[in-house]
Amino acid sequence: MSKTALTLLVLVWGVQAIVTQTLLMREALVLMFGSEFAWGVVWFAWLLGVSGGAIVGGRLARHCRVDFWLVVVLLSLGVAACVEFWVFRGARAWLGMQAGELLPLSKTAVAAMLFVSPVSALVGLAFPLACCIGSTGGRSGLLSLSQVYALESAGSLIGGAVFSFWAVEHLAPIEIALACLALTAVAGGLLAVATRRLVTAAVLGGVAMAAVVAAGLGGKTLNWILVERRWNDVAPGYVLCAETESKYQNLAVGRRAEQFTLYCDGQVTADFPDPYSFVPQAHLWMYQHPAPRRVLVLGGGAEGLLAQILRHRVEQVDYVEPDPRQIEIIEPFLADADRRALADRRVTVHHMDARHFVKTQRSKFDLVIARLPEPTSALRARFYTDEFYGELRQAMTSRAVLCTTAAAAPGELSEISGEYLAAVRAGLLRHFPKVVVSWGDPAQVLAATDAGLLPDGVAGLTRRYSRRGVESDLFHPLLFEEQFDPDKLRRRADELDAVEDVGISTDLKPVVYIQRLMLWDRMTGGSSGRIIERLHSISLGKLAVGLALLAAVTVVGCRLRWRSPRGFFDRGWTVGAIVLSVWTTGFATMALSIVWLFAFQNLYGDVYSRIGWIIAVFMGGLVLGCWLGGRGSACWWRLVLVDVLLALLAFAIPLILPVLGAVQGTELAFGLVEWAVSTMVALTGVLGGAAFAVSCRLQLSITKQVAVTAGTIDGADHAGACLGALLTGVLLVPIFGIATTACLLGVVKLGSALVLTALARDM
Repeated sequence: MSKTALTLLVLVWGVQAIVTQTLLMREALVLMFGSEFAWGVVWFAWLLGVSGGAIVGGRLARHCRVDFWLVVVLLSLGVAACVEFWVFRGARAWLGMQAGELLPLSKTAVAAMLFVSPVSALVGLAFPLACCIGSTGGRSGLLSLSQVYALESAGSLIGGAVFSFWAVEHLAPIEIALACLALTAVAGGLLAVATRRLVTAAVLGGVAMAAVVAAGLGGKTLNWILVERRWNDVAPGYVLCAETESKYQNLAVGRRAEQFTLYCDGQVTADFPDPYSFVPQAHLWMYQHPAPRRVLVLGGGAEGLLAQILRHRVEQVDYVEPDPRQIEIIEPFLADADRRALADRRVTVHHMDARHFVKTQRSKFDLVIARLPEPTSALRARFYTDEFYGELRQAMTSRAVLCTTAAAAPGELSEISGEYLAAVRAGLLRHFPKVVVSWGDPAQVLAATDAGLLPDGVAGLTRRYSRRGVESDLFHPLLFEEQFDPDKLRRRADELDAVEDVGISTDLKPVVYIQRLMLWDRMTGGSSGRIIERLHSISLGKLAVGLALLAAVTVVGCRLRWRSPRGFFDRGWTVGAIVLSVWTTGFATMALSIVWLFAFQNLYGDVYSRIGWIIAVFMGGLVLGCWLGGRGSACWWRLVLVDVLLALLAFAIPLILPVLGAVQGTELAFGLVEWAVSTMVALTGVLGGAAFAVSCRLQLSITKQVAVTAGTIDGADHAGACLGALLTGVLLVPIFGIATTACLLGVVKLGSALVLTALARDM
């Protein structure tokens, strides 16, 4: 009965851990205005907290009633998740940030360490406690270390699926957190009954009842209190009209006087009605083509753009907006003309990823208006690559124009801004013979399949305006006289031509990502905003030396901690080799998972509808790997084999991705991509789980201490994962590219295998 109760509690712990992590990540996105780089920092802070908690827990588990304190820790995790809503939603004031001000990277890191790491440390603390229940001497407890790890992973799989596919769109965040708290209290109560701690069981029953009542009767009220607390920081002076959570983002609509503002993850996305912005912009883009009949709009069309497009003689408008709730939340506040535009028979709204739509279209468009997010992450940078521009070109007619914008400067370009714009222009020039980058910020970026399609400056724009006969009080070509002044266009072209060593952004190496991050870092950090630039200056050699030094410190530190008088091949060196293998496996599996996620989004194009499946495949692989690693004898060569197989998996990436990229274009090809990526992600999970199970058994056979082994192995695994999460998205992929990153990961794992062969061969 005790083993069954503990199994249930560990499963619930996995559910609570993944849900808490996801909720805090979403809160961080709103606090940090949707910056996915900031999200990477928060993820690093979460994994770092888990690592530290596991190491500390391994020491504490030897001196406490582990069953009691496991329940206390998990209840504390549930309570902390609820408290974190209050903390995050008032954090901008605590950090001294004004409404609308972007959070600098330094404050982003501080916020992540203060608000996230203490909570995630409770997740890590629980692992050695669970492993020690029922243990005596050096023997494992009711559940082995690998069983606890597998059950927690299975719980994370269940919790992630329920959250992603149901809870996020049906329950408020505080209701989800309270439901997890109640579930943990029930599971803890069953363990208390099984161990005959009836008073503890009664208290836990009361906690469960209180959480259920709070969620059921007061959940909506609590949620609204928290929503208003955040809103007062995000948009003071605005009346909150509507707010919701979708599986993509947090959405809110505010009103000041007669003006409405849409906020996505706390960031202003659109102001409406705003005819002085949308009307001139829409007509400017429509006049770039002499007679557009089929128009494609990628993002941001419902708030006024579609209505203006339909004033021209168009036959079809395809509007791509991934999040259906974004249109639902703003539609009641739109002007009548905008609502009519959404219902117009010529307009088709597609709720799908923009890149997937472009890949799968057989229609050909005369005009493409791409209102896509700036490439502030490797995931967003996939809309600025050579491959995507090629896909767009394939979806356009022989006489077509692409209209988009890019961050620039009001006047002369800085060095970084020039590199960024030059990279964007260079990518477009590979597929479009004519590319114009205007003066001003944001810069208008216009690309044509025929050099004669674009109007000849303001004079040409005026002629088209006169001939087409679409009258508007708010538009006249002279409004754009400065942006398209011939002298300034030549100056801008000369600036971009002068940029040396312009890199073409590709799916395998999205250089515009790091360039855009440097711009953001300068903008938010002032004179100290040089963090990304310093990262950009790191060479591959320096990075390799740094990783080698970190590996040496790990091995030597374990040698000093576990030294024994057996000569060179003593248990200290062996423990060091095992811990290094676990650390590098956590690093490699996390990095490989991110790389495959990037590759899937580039090749398949669909970000959100399949991301849950990809994560589920990885977690399922972890569970299977733990089961396989727990079978048979625990020999050092099995760990060496896992290291070598992970290295081969990494080395295979530069060979597989070009093949998958070359066969795109049919439903069969998309099926092949999904099957291939799912298989590689599953193998990564299997090898990661197997490495954890084998390492635990080897370490336990040496140390004879369950608590210390559990804390050390789990801590090393998450320490490697947190470093892999941070470096892969910020440094490895954008600076060195996917191919180089994969080779580096392969070398790291081969190095780990060599160290194991040299130091653990007496086992």
